Amino acid sequence: MLLSRGIPPHLPVQIIDGNVDSDAVGALRGACATGKVALLVTVMPGPQLRVATPLCRELKARNPELVVVWGGYFPSVHPEAAARDAGVDVVVIGQGEGTITELLGAIDGGADRLVPGTAVWRDGRLVRGEARAIVVSERYGATPFASVAMERYAARTFLGKRTFNLHTSVGCPYLCNFCAVVNLYAGRWLPDSAAHVVGEVQTLVSRYRADAIEFHDNNFFAWEKRCREVADGVRGLGIRYWGEGRVDTMLGFSGATWEAMSASGLAMVFFGAESGDDEALERMDKGGLRVADTRALNRLALRHGVVPEFSFVLGNATDPERDVHLSLELIRALKADNPACEIILYLYTPVPLPGQWDEAKRLGMAFPETLDGWLAPPWSDFDHRRTASTPWMTRALREKVYDFEAVLNARFPSWTDRNLGPLQRRILSTFARPRWRFGLHQSPVELKLLQRAWGYRRPEEMGF
Repeated sequence: MLLSRGIPPHLPVQIIDGNVDSDAVGALRGACATGKVALLVTVMPGPQLRVATPLCRELKARNPELVVVWGGYFPSVHPEAAARDAGVDVVVIGQGEGTITELLGAIDGGADRLVPGTAVWRDGRLVRGEARAIVVSERYGATPFASVAMERYAARTFLGKRTFNLHTSVGCPYLCNFCAVVNLYAGRWLPDSAAHVVGEVQTLVSRYRADAIEFHDNNFFAWEKRCREVADGVRGLGIRYWGEGRVDTMLGFSGATWEAMSASGLAMVFFGAESGDDEALERMDKGGLRVADTRALNRLALRHGVVPEFSFVLGNATDPERDVHLSLELIRALKADNPACEIILYLYTPVPLPGQWDEAKRLGMAFPETLDGWLAPPWSDFDHRRTASTPWMTRALREKVYDFEAVLNARFPSWTDRNLGPLQRRILSTFARPRWRFGLHQSPVELKLLQRAWGYRRPEEMGF
C-alpha cells in the first residue's frame, strides 16, 4: 500500500488499492492506458493471483509501453512461473523498498539492466540479478501515512472501532520448512527499534485517532527486550493490539514482561501450534517446539488475560492421519484448559524447502511451471490452505477436519466474529454442546446450516 516509501521523489505516484477503491480495475485501466508507466503489483497466491494474471495481460496488451513489476509472496517463491508470463516484465524477489527505488530509476532513465533483487525471463530461461541484502525498514524513515487517505483504513474490528495495521520488522529468525517466509529471508529478522515502533503508534493515535493496532510482522514477539520497551512506550495510549509470536519464545518471557504487555493493551497473540504430534513438529523444523509447550503457553496466556490464537497446519505428507488425529486431540485439551483460546485450522501445503518438500515430491507433487497452470484446478485453491488437494490427504480426512471445525466453532464461537449476536452465540453453543462433549464430530449438518445462515466468520477471516 505504501510504495511511495521507496520510490524516487521526482516520480509521480498513484496508489490504487482494491481493498478500498470501489473501482480499482477501472482506475488501473485509466492509469495504464498510454505512455510509459510502471505498474507495481503485490501478488499473493489464490484470489490475488487469479485477478492479477488476466488483468496484467490485458493492460500490457492495451499499452505495450507499460512495464509490469510483480512483487510479494508468490513471485518471490515462484519467480519462474511469474517472470515467463506475457503479462509480467520484471519480478522483485524478497524485500522491495531498495529494489523498487533502483528499478524505477533505471526504467525512468531508459536503462536496460537487471538490478539486484529482480529477475526476468530472457531467451527461454529465468535470469536473476544479484541478490539484494535485506535492510531494516526503519532505515527508510517514518511510514508516509499521508500518502493515502488514512480514513479509509480505519477498520472496526474486535480490537476497537478504529483499527490500523503496522509492520515493524522484516523476516523471521526461524526456519520452519513449511513457511514461505524462509524462502524470502532465510532465517534473518531485522526489527525496527522499539522507539521507532512507539513513535509510529503515537502518530496513529494522535493524528488518526487509532484505538487498536494489528502488528503484521511475521514474528512481532521475537525479542523480549523490544516487546517490553514497546509495551512500556504505548502504555497509557488507550490502545489494544494483536501480533504474531512463537510459542516457545514467549513461553520464556518473564512474568514482568507478560504483565507489562497485558497492561499496555495486548489482547491477542497468533501462535503457530502447527500440530499435536511431536514427531510432526520435528519434521517441520520447529526448532524444538513440543506439544507440551503449547499447552503451557495456553495456560500462561490465560493467567495474564491475553487470548492465544493457535494455528494448526494439518495433514503432513509423512503421516497425515496420525497428524490430524493427535492435533484434534490437542485442540480439545487446549479448549479444556482455556475455553477462550482461538483455534485456526489449515491444511498443509508444501513450499520448496528441504525437508517435507522432499517427501511431497516423492509422493508425486510438482508445482506448475506457468501462471495458467496455477490458475487451473486444483492449484487455483492450493495456497488457500483450506481446500487444497495434495496426493496424501484423502477426501475423508479433509472432511474429518471440516466437520470437527464446524463443531468447534459452534461450541466456542470466535469472539472476533462481529456477525454473531449474544443470542446466536448461545444457540450455537447449546446445540453443539452434546457433540463436543461426547466427541460426535461427524456430519454436523445442523451446525453448518446455522453458521451459514448467520454468516459466521472463522477467526482468520477477521482481516489479520
